Amino acid sequence: MITSVIDVANAEALVAKYASELSNEEVAADSLLPDWSRGHVLTHLANNARGLSNLIEWALTGVQKDMYVSVEQRGLDIESGAKRDGSEIIADFLEQSKLFAKNLDRLIEGPLLTQEVVMGNGSQIHPHGITTLRERECLVHLVDLGLEYKSTDWTFDFCIKTLKSITGGKRKEAVKFRLLIAGDHTWTGDQNGMTDIFGVPQDLAAWLMGREPDGKLVTSDGSALGKPPVWL
Repeated sequence: MITSVIDVANAEALVAKYASELSNEEVAADSLLPDWSRGHVLTHLANNARGLSNLIEWALTGVQKDMYVSVEQRGLDIESGAKRDGSEIIADFLEQSKLFAKNLDRLIEGPLLTQEVVMGNGSQIHPHGITTLRERECLVHLVDLGLEYKSTDWTFDFCIKTLKSITGGKRKEAVKFRLLIAGDHTWTGDQNGMTDIFGVPQDLAAWLMGREPDGKLVTSDGSALGKPPVWL
């Protein structure tokens, strides 16, 4: 399932719509993420656009350009950026979103001089996978802002694509159970898993990414759901 440039643009536009309506006080208020304000979330999204633009430069020039200077510096940049006025944080996100869109167009037009780039967590991906990464960052963190947009607003296709990428990609802990989606679509993760988890794709995706699902997830053996395996 391919993420198009249009999909990314739609995700960016959604974040911009909600972020642009926030006051300085609302940006400084708590997000749904522990110890992060909305300013932290929006700063992270702006810096993520910068980092992914670095990977695009790498792909187009063949010269390595890492997403971030280091994991430690990434954290420091988010903390310092979140201290800015809300209007400055929002303006930074909007500007980086526009620059990223231009770089994404360059990526799609090519040609690529590097067929593989390395993400901040060490995962290796084809450069065209950057579209999937950015769409997910925008839509997941839009939920984290704690506004009207919820994980229940994620589309079915986005959830299936996300489930496949976050279970099959690099995780700190493996997914060792099967995921069964309620309704007319069934998708399984670990074929050898002894326990099945049932639910709608929005709830499964939210839970696997460490977010509280809006609905109920049920295990096939009646055991407690517990915490998801650590993702990042």
